[in-house]
Amino acid sequence: MDERFKWEQRYSQAKEPFYGHEPSPFLLRSLPLLPPRGRCLDAGGGEGRNAMFLAARGWEVLLVDLALAGVARARRHAAAQGWPLRLVVADLESNPLALGEGALDLVLAINFHSRRVVEGAMRWLRPGGALVVEGFTQEQLGRSSGGPQDPAVLWHPNELPRLVTPGLRLVWYEDRLVEDDDNPRHRGPKWVVRLVAVRPA
Repeated sequence: MDERFKWEQRYSQAKEPFYGHEPSPFLLRSLPLLPPRGRCLDAGGGEGRNAMFLAARGWEVLLVDLALAGVARARRHAAAQGWPLRLVVADLESNPLALGEGALDLVLAINFHSRRVVEGAMRWLRPGGALVVEGFTQEQLGRSSGGPQDPAVLWHPNELPRLVTPGLRLVWYEDRLVEDDDNPRHRGPKWVVRLVAVRPA
């Protein structure tokens, strides 16, 4: 199934936000490692649960997602709360962002498996800026507890540290089987990778 069509269906058919209203628990755990505020790219941000959490705390957030239905829901929610999100419908894999070097303080890729975005973060982040990644690894193949089932998309063991360490300093990395039910859509044991990396000041 076409990726855009899949997500359009998921978001448009869900009466409530597909991933709920609460931000990623990993984003919450990462907060002490991040700048207090600044400019953020929420890559593949869907309906905006993480973007709106950050906007409410004074961040200037650009959310980019390929699904119009998800971005439309984020726009409605942000407007109702008076949060000034920038929202763009685009496929980041085929339409790279024209962001200048040092333009951002934070790049989020939560459940968005994109090597292009991770590599771009090394240019986009200004000194002290952070990259936060959470996703699934190859070991998740065959499990029904969430994540894509395409081996070309899933992260390989230790792939993320190799991608980021030429330009960023690794401050959090885990690649393991977890039993938590952080996300109502991803219940049960799942093999996840989580990373926070910072551009040296």
